Amino acid sequence: MSHAGTGRWARIAGVLALPTALLGAAVIGMAAPALPARAQAAAYERAIPNFPRPDGSPDPALRVRLLQGAEAPPLLTRIGAQAEPLFRRLPDGSYAVVQAPRWQAVDTGCPARYGGGDPRSRMIDLAAAEWAYFGLPVLDLSAAPSTAVPRGRGGGDPSTATPPAITAPSSDIGTFDIIDPSRNFSTGRRATRSALRLGLMEDDAQVDATIAGYWAAVPGGDDALRVQSLVRFGSRDAGWAMPWSAAFVSWLACEAGFSSAQFRRSASHFDYVSAAVQARDGLDPDHAFVAYDLDETLPRAGDLICAARAGSTFRSIADVRDRNSDSQALHCDLVVKTDPAAHRLYAVGGNVAQAVTLSVIATDAGGRPLNDALLPGSNRWFAILQPRIAGAPVPGLDRTPTVLSLFQAWRRYAEATGTPAPTPLKTP
Repeated sequence: MSHAGTGRWARIAGVLALPTALLGAAVIGMAAPALPARAQAAAYERAIPNFPRPDGSPDPALRVRLLQGAEAPPLLTRIGAQAEPLFRRLPDGSYAVVQAPRWQAVDTGCPARYGGGDPRSRMIDLAAAEWAYFGLPVLDLSAAPSTAVPRGRGGGDPSTATPPAITAPSSDIGTFDIIDPSRNFSTGRRATRSALRLGLMEDDAQVDATIAGYWAAVPGGDDALRVQSLVRFGSRDAGWAMPWSAAFVSWLACEAGFSSAQFRRSASHFDYVSAAVQARDGLDPDHAFVAYDLDETLPRAGDLICAARAGSTFRSIADVRDRNSDSQALHCDLVVKTDPAAHRLYAVGGNVAQAVTLSVIATDAGGRPLNDALLPGSNRWFAILQPRIAGAPVPGLDRTPTVLSLFQAWRRYAEATGTPAPTPLKTP
């Protein structure tokens, strides 16, 4: 990437109200110490600047090791309840067990050794560090209530007007008209999803051990590692076969210091959402998160916001309680910043656009997320899980140690190179 992109990313930083250091620094070629590494994904010819984790931040990759070469285990496939080895036929007609590289969990402990402080702040900081390690990908899930369409100079009916020439921007009134999307046949009533920034994705070798490490924090996660060895045996460049978003949230909870009784770590979001519903009903007094419907509370930094996905039909926590859905497919993200004045909140989730991604989510004036019933095309948000931890609200993303570290790194780079310094951090 070149200096030519800095203006574009500065504009994105302004949209997100996040430090320019975070999004601006990532587009300038940097060689100074403690600044982003550059991961080259040869298959796509793209160089992704990704930020090293701050000192003291846990590295998920240390939870696993790759068994390969002489250590490679048998390739196992599940037949019913049993995992059976695969065999290959040798030239002499005999058979031998197929061996293939496979990630092995070597540290599955929770809570981890890195805990300390308010676990809500800890989860936000951990999410920020992982987001930065993936290269700061951003996905805008919000949608403006109007759409710009060309009208030609002087107004008139856009269906008959002459399209404006492709020239420098004009100040002529009438070049574009802002109309309700229900009148725009080309888009209809749907939310616009825009990838403001792409980062490393699950099929990039640099994050393979990281995702395997998330699975190591999940009870039964070894099965996901087994399945992945099968997939990679067939295609070395394949992404992860099993969705890892719940594994990411489980890893966050583990490293933040929540015990297994305080958070139901699982490969399925449904398990810990269901536990939060039971906590709401007084049936699980140990679980640290309590479930609420969207109209019962406003999301805060440190909460989990959850949506139905795929074939599930959950619309309320009562539906979860009564299991009123043929599918239990859910997705939850960690809220890291709220900005009701801008009608936005920001959340970090795993396996969002195949990465650890920051999502921009539309809210009403009070800060309540807009689901598909209010914003057609939006995610089917229906629940907020709040930690039942006494104390004042925790600072959001802008004040995390990870972001402060990145801010200082960019400031030092700006001083050394004479480039514009980052704008001051804003408190949430």
